[in-house]
Amino acid sequence: MRAVLQCFVFVFLFFAGSVLFGFLLQLIPNLLLVSTLDSFLGSLVATVVALRMFSPQRPLISVGLHWNTRTRNNLFLGILLGVFFGLVVTALPVLMGKASWRWTETEFSPGALLMFLVLILFGAIGEEILFRGLVFQRLQEAFHPATAVLVTSVLFAWAHSGNLSVTWLALANTFLWGVVFGIARLRTNDLWLPIGLHAGWNWMLPLLGVELSGFTLEVVGWRLDTSDPLWSGGAYGPEAGILTTLAMPLVVSLLWRAKQLRSA
Repeated sequence: MRAVLQCFVFVFLFFAGSVLFGFLLQLIPNLLLVSTLDSFLGSLVATVVALRMFSPQRPLISVGLHWNTRTRNNLFLGILLGVFFGLVVTALPVLMGKASWRWTETEFSPGALLMFLVLILFGAIGEEILFRGLVFQRLQEAFHPATAVLVTSVLFAWAHSGNLSVTWLALANTFLWGVVFGIARLRTNDLWLPIGLHAGWNWMLPLLGVELSGFTLEVVGWRLDTSDPLWSGGAYGPEAGILTTLAMPLVVSLLWRAKQLRSA
C-alpha cells in the first residue's frame, strides 16, 4: 500500500507539474517543443519532489540515470536497435509493393534537423523517466518485476490513446513497446537502453517520411504513401501496422541474448 500510495503521489505531481509547465509554455508556437519540454520537465520535477518526500537520501540518478561506460554502451545499443527496427518496418511495405516514397516541397534545414533530433531525445528521456523510472522501481520492489512491466506498459499505451488516427492495433503495439522498454530496464538496471530504443525508433520514422504515433513531422523532403494500412500503419504510422507487432518478439529476443548489459 505504501508503494501504491507513492506511485499515486508521483502521478499527481507529474500532472500538476505538466499543467503548470504547459501553461507557462503556451507562449511557444512550436508544438513539438512544447510537448517535449512539458513531458521532460514534468517527469523530472515529479521524480525529484517524490524522492525528497519518500527517500531523501537517494539522488536523482538512482532511478536509473547513472552514467558510466556500460550505460553509455547501453544507450548506443538501444539507438542502434531502434533505428534498425524503424528502418525494417518502414522499408518492408515498400519492398512488398504496398507503399512508395514521393518527393514533397519540404525544404531541408540542418538547423531544423538538429532541433528535431535533440527534442526527440529529450522526449524519450522524459517518457522513460515517467514510465520506467521511480514508479517502475517502486512496483518492482513492492510486487514483482512482471507487475512493474505490465502496469507501466498499460499506462504507456493509455497515454497514447488520445493520439490522432489511433487504432486498437496501434494501442496494442504501444503496449508491446512498453513491455520491450520494461524488459530493457530490467536487463540493464538503468534507463539508458530503453531511452536509446525509444529515441532511435522515434528518430527513424519521421526521417523516413512516415507518421510518428499519429503526428506528421516534416523533417525531410519525402513522404511515404501507403496502399495497405495493415502493413504500414496508415495515418498513425508503422506503430499501427502488423510489422511492428511481428518485430517485438525479435527485439525481446535480442535484448535477452545480449550480454554485459547490467550496471551497478
